[in-house]
Amino acid sequence: MEAKIKRQQNEFKLQGLQLQEFEANFIDRVLAMKPFPTLLTFEFDNVYTGGKQMKQDSKLPEKIAAYNCLGCEYHQLERGGQVTWHGKGQLTAYLIMDLKQFSDLTVRCYVDSVLLKSVQNLLKKRYNLESHVNEHPGVWISRDDLKICSVGCNIQRAITSYGIGLNVRPDLLFLNTHVMCGLPGTRATSIQEQVPEFSGSMKEVGQHFAQELAKRLNVSTIEHMDGADLLAEPTKEQTE
Repeated sequence: MEAKIKRQQNEFKLQGLQLQEFEANFIDRVLAMKPFPTLLTFEFDNVYTGGKQMKQDSKLPEKIAAYNCLGCEYHQLERGGQVTWHGKGQLTAYLIMDLKQFSDLTVRCYVDSVLLKSVQNLLKKRYNLESHVNEHPGVWISRDDLKICSVGCNIQRAITSYGIGLNVRPDLLFLNTHVMCGLPGTRATSIQEQVPEFSGSMKEVGQHFAQELAKRLNVSTIEHMDGADLLAEPTKEQTE
């Protein structure tokens, strides 16, 4: 099942820790549903998020001040990794699934062979972009070793959350002004930068990513659901 949520400020108004509360509530609802897996796709307002490692960073207050100077808030999350950026022009995709339903799927295979391989297949099939993975997290464009996709996951009781951030057409200033993901000297790129004639929509890219995920997981049917409908409180008739 793919659930697409267009996160509009006048609908969700997520600020600070409310982002984590929103995701926790959403996951609780998803876990009560069938079938698995569930893909959530977003296009966030411009924001920097920190993984668990950032809690020990003594320079975090200075970094947050620098992010604020770019007009971005900072949110501490419970995923792995360090700092990354999400915002306009980037497809953020969270895959929620029970790894126990896939007997041969280890955590490493889930990240490399499902999430990242789906991104690589999408880039090659749709945009003829060669890419690779290496010892650093994410997906990299082969000819210049530029980062086009970040990855960060959290797995509790075999249930996955968080996922990938694929740069479609973001303002790369946000990604290249500061050190992202703890990798100094690297540079981010995007589909738009690599394929200037690209004119696809974020929705289109999200749908193509869902299709590639389904192939990797051997899922034959993709059901689309609007995020507003999924988040709606049950009516009296539904609860009786």
